Amino acid sequence: MDAKQAKALFNKYVNNECSPEERELLEKYLDSFQDDSLELSDLNFDEEIKPKMWSKIMSETTKEKQPVVRVLSFSSLMKYAAVIAGIAIGVSIWANLHNTNRQSLVIGDDKVVLRTSEGTSNEIVIGGISQINDDEGGVIASQEGDVIVYKPKSDIKQLVFNEIEVPRGKTFKVVLSDGTSVHLNSGTIFKFPVNFIQGEERKVFLTGEAYFEVAKDPEHPFLVNTSGMDVRVLGTHFNVSSYEGSVAHAVLIEGSVAVQEKDGGNIVGTEKVIVPGQKASLVSGNIEVQEVDVEDYVGWMRNVLIFNDEPFSEIVKKIERRYNVEIKNDYKELAPVRFNGKFDDETVIDLLETFRASAGFDYHISDNKVIINQNKRNSL
Repeated sequence: MDAKQAKALFNKYVNNECSPEERELLEKYLDSFQDDSLELSDLNFDEEIKPKMWSKIMSETTKEKQPVVRVLSFSSLMKYAAVIAGIAIGVSIWANLHNTNRQSLVIGDDKVVLRTSEGTSNEIVIGGISQINDDEGGVIASQEGDVIVYKPKSDIKQLVFNEIEVPRGKTFKVVLSDGTSVHLNSGTIFKFPVNFIQGEERKVFLTGEAYFEVAKDPEHPFLVNTSGMDVRVLGTHFNVSSYEGSVAHAVLIEGSVAVQEKDGGNIVGTEKVIVPGQKASLVSGNIEVQEVDVEDYVGWMRNVLIFNDEPFSEIVKKIERRYNVEIKNDYKELAPVRFNGKFDDETVIDLLETFRASAGFDYHISDNKVIINQNKRNSL
């Protein structure tokens, strides 16, 4: 497609005349260029069409006074915005305008911490190779990269626990002594036995989020204990989230699990069994079950941040955990507004700029904290 045909398509886009096929063709046209290989100013748009195009983009990314706001991916928004700005495809239109913000936000590099039953704390260097010893000097586990693997040991008479704390901005993996793999999300504390006792259930404790691939052992049920609910399995793949201040839930990918509510540490209510593709949430003291797209809940393992009809108040928490930043939202009306979006390797500034363009807020950075304010010119 040449520049003349592209210009005609952009005009149809502005006038809401693009068919789905033409819209897809326009996307592919923009995707076909790399870095600075195309100067979009060559399209020679008339000046009066540029504000119309920007208005069109904003109308698609912001639903004024609606409970759900659709967010374009960062790359899509930048491609269309680049057309208006008349600059090269590969150049972020925000890089120069917000360079100060980018430089002034310092991302911390906190360490993964392993605590033993003896009360010692050890910092885990991700990417390193090390051994973990018990109080007698015996090797109980080994670390390589971002994984710790615990060694099986028979004839255990008493449970000995270790605890791993994963800071914001990082993820980690633990392979338990029975072969169960546990992928830990950022901001998570996971407590588990160094070895399990023959004839007893396999019980672990979670605050935060983890994806479990449980080793099959029908004689020893596996139990994930959280502050609000327990998840009991024999062998399966599932994700559990129990961050403080957020709705606790379990999402099943494979197998079956039983979810039960807890009150003050005591099991209450009726046990509910869910099947793959279902999510069990603890809502107002009850376990609610619904069908979901499981990819929305396990993308974090691939370093993908996904929002599916989520309120901004919850999205802020995810951003804080993913990027290890602190965000203060002074635009209170934005908190319940729901968004859809998907982000891969964007920086936190890239992500904030995408939301800023679609939600109409302003932000600044003060004392290494992101402060969100209402944009008076484009309020909800």
